[in-house]
Amino acid sequence: METIASQDRFQQIIQVAQGFYARKDRAHDLDHALRVREWGKKLAKAEGADSTVIELAAILHDIGRSGAVEKTHAESSAGLAVNILQKNGYSEDVVTQVKEAIISHSREAGHEPKTLEAKILYDADKLDFVGAIGIGRLFTLAGVEGWTLSGENSCEEFYQKKIRTYRDHLFTQTAKGYFDPLFLYMEGFWQELHAEGLRLSDSGQANFSE
Repeated sequence: METIASQDRFQQIIQVAQGFYARKDRAHDLDHALRVREWGKKLAKAEGADSTVIELAAILHDIGRSGAVEKTHAESSAGLAVNILQKNGYSEDVVTQVKEAIISHSREAGHEPKTLEAKILYDADKLDFVGAIGIGRLFTLAGVEGWTLSGENSCEEFYQKKIRTYRDHLFTQTAKGYFDPLFLYMEGFWQELHAEGLRLSDSGQANFSE
């Protein structure tokens, strides 16, 4: 059972993290981290994992995106997380597990999730990029990156090359169960977008696929 003291300490972690996320694009802000935390809690309960490790890792997993000092944002986030957790009195065991989860939540540097907690953080992060929220995040990211709607360097290209491959790499059956209906929603969105584009093209207006 979580104590009041541990709840207060966790809120301190959120406050510290908020300072880092304020400097980031809004697709990877504190709201994203909080949603990953909620997904992580669901998966941890179903899979029998350590919720404390997962929740801490979720809140801190993207804090190194701004001003990264390591090769990847995951490595930078992991280094910053170790500092923050040690200063807030978390045990070395928890710190080590959180670090391992964060450093492997992205495959940028070839780090593969090995522990159940790391696998759950990986899955929870991907679940926040599907469904209606995933579409919102995708277009928010497009505003930062300057992407077009479709074509080269576009929202649709990111969707096709990245998001559509996520399910193949999910680790838990629980995450796959949540992923499928959210993914179908996104598939329907792109189908409707192209259908609308074709209708507009027939009437002499712009085609979204151009």
